[in-house]
Amino acid sequence: MRSYLDACGITRALDVVGERWAIPVIRELIFGPRRYSDLDTALPGVSTNILGARLKELVKAGVVVKRRLAPPTPANVYELTPWGAALEPVLIELGRWGSRTAVDLSHQALSASSLALSLKTTFDAHAAAGVELDAQLVMGEDCFGVHIGSGVLTIGRDAPHTGRASGLRLHADPPTMASYVYQGLEAAGTAFDVIRIEGSRGSAELFTRCFTLPEPPTKGTL
Repeated sequence: MRSYLDACGITRALDVVGERWAIPVIRELIFGPRRYSDLDTALPGVSTNILGARLKELVKAGVVVKRRLAPPTPANVYELTPWGAALEPVLIELGRWGSRTAVDLSHQALSASSLALSLKTTFDAHAAAGVELDAQLVMGEDCFGVHIGSGVLTIGRDAPHTGRASGLRLHADPPTMASYVYQGLEAAGTAFDVIRIEGSRGSAELFTRCFTLPEPPTKGTL
């Protein structure tokens, strides 16, 4: 791995996680252990060689650990160490900074973990004041359980069709889900596959109200 050979904490951090695709790999592991095949599917832009190299480097650095799941589903998985997991607030702030730039969801990849982390990034506690609800976001084989209450968002990987019977359930691919949360049902239905809503439309609208994109940056002039 290349090094800046600079004693600053920022450059020392970049020595560890600054290689291309290292941060996206860490992002995919924020919500728990994943198999190599899961990471390969979630990161379609990375080659097999690069993904393998990044995982080996992150394991060697102590950011990620590789372990074997116990039966009945034995498989090798990668997960963050406590030191690696400590990057979550850094990623949230980096995502909040980056979310001020424009994005075309129809031409760029967006994984289920990316969508889930973006909800943490854009959660608006002020807008969520008084909201109490449970929801499931079902995105193909990925499912995330969400709870909003007392101005706090809790989100994590979940099993489909579990949780409170009175909860809201949204079905869509990640780009459609993002379009719905941040732009509304009309945008999601027009630009992508139509989202399927199980539960009241009022609860769905209440859910989307809790997330606010930041204003675009003010561009300077020469």
